[in-house]
Amino acid sequence: MHAIQQLDSDYTVIKEVDLQKDKKTALKVNGLAIILSIVMWLIGLAIRPLDLEIGIEMDLRILVIKCVVLVIGYIAYIILHEITHGLAMKHFGGQKVNYGFTGLYAFAGSKEDYFDKYAYLRITLAPVVVWGIVFLVLNILIPSWFWVIWFWQLGNISGAAGDFYVAYLTSKLPDTIRVKDTGVSMTIYDKTQEN
Repeated sequence: MHAIQQLDSDYTVIKEVDLQKDKKTALKVNGLAIILSIVMWLIGLAIRPLDLEIGIEMDLRILVIKCVVLVIGYIAYIILHEITHGLAMKHFGGQKVNYGFTGLYAFAGSKEDYFDKYAYLRITLAPVVVWGIVFLVLNILIPSWFWVIWFWQLGNISGAAGDFYVAYLTSKLPDTIRVKDTGVSMTIYDKTQEN
């Protein structure tokens, strides 16, 4: 079992992450999101230049339809991203997953569960991997909708900046850690080291 609901008494807090309270870290994560957006935009342009997508004779009706699908699809993606986190939590033994929106971030979290390092890494990266593959396949199968799907992929990659940050942070820590992720904050515990 990768999740437990009670920590042994020899575990203590070694790190806390709360992007709503820690403005310095939030700025770094948002900066990473901007960099990832720019990189994804440039990759998209290299794959399919915009002049192939938006020609002089493009039907305005089709453009409007694509814009509406883009917005509705992206809203659906944000919800599905968090559901994917939640399903991964349940898969790794989480008891109850909470979902919400803070006004700045959508989230999935658990107030009752402590996940081991490797389960938490999978939970953190599950949406970006799953939806990255889905959007890649859609881009290959429906090239006429490349930019709509690519914007979803761009949002997938850049929107996962916080996930990348906590995955990087977690990956550098000992294998004995336990992570409690309430959705809006993350607390990392480790066994007290004997001197």
